[in-house]
Amino acid sequence: MGVEEERELSSRMEPHVSEQEDYREALSLALKTQYREAAAKLAELLGEHPQHVPSLVLLGKVEYYLRRFSSSRRRFEQVLNLEPENSAAWFGLQYYSQRRRTVLLLGVLGVSVGALVLMGALFFRSLRQSIDSDLKETEQRLTGRLLEMERSLAGEAEARTHIDEALLKNVEGISEELKRQGRSQEAIGNRINSLFASVYERLEELSDLQTGLDRELRADIRELRSLIGELRALLQKSTPGQ
Repeated sequence: MGVEEERELSSRMEPHVSEQEDYREALSLALKTQYREAAAKLAELLGEHPQHVPSLVLLGKVEYYLRRFSSSRRRFEQVLNLEPENSAAWFGLQYYSQRRRTVLLLGVLGVSVGALVLMGALFFRSLRQSIDSDLKETEQRLTGRLLEMERSLAGEAEARTHIDEALLKNVEGISEELKRQGRSQEAIGNRINSLFASVYERLEELSDLQTGLDRELRADIRELRSLIGELRALLQKSTPGQ
């Protein structure tokens, strides 16, 4: 809504000369955006000529720019009472209708935003409760699983202890058996050495008695063979897997 339209409007009207001068002075102030000065000048003019329509229209516009909305609207309504077909007044009132719709729209928008915020808060609250419940349930499952694992590990440790004890006993038994076998082999070795010593002695005796009787020699040979057979038997007995 511009005040430039007032130039054309004022040219179509023929007010009194003093009214015209005051009006043009107020219009000039309004065009310079000196709205307070223009409003004061128009109030002074309307004090003398309260039904001067151009001044009422211009004052309505100036008061609108000064954000005096109630007073501005009354000026346009006053013009329409004087001139029901005044387009400038009708045009000015459209701003208030638009402003009212804008206010209502902002109110509805504010209510909608508030409702959305409330719904969002309720949604996030429900989501938070659901997440907390899921976390608690997951924590309980993990705790139970950890307890089962601890019990399983404890059972495995106990079984491992029993196995280690059994292995230790087996190792001790094998060690004792090896010791006994070692002692037995040592005894056999001593016996073999003793037999070989006897054989050597008999051979030496035979070598010394080469000139002896054949019968004695044969007897000695039989005895030697017997000793050798005994030696072989002992060797077979002492050798595993034979």
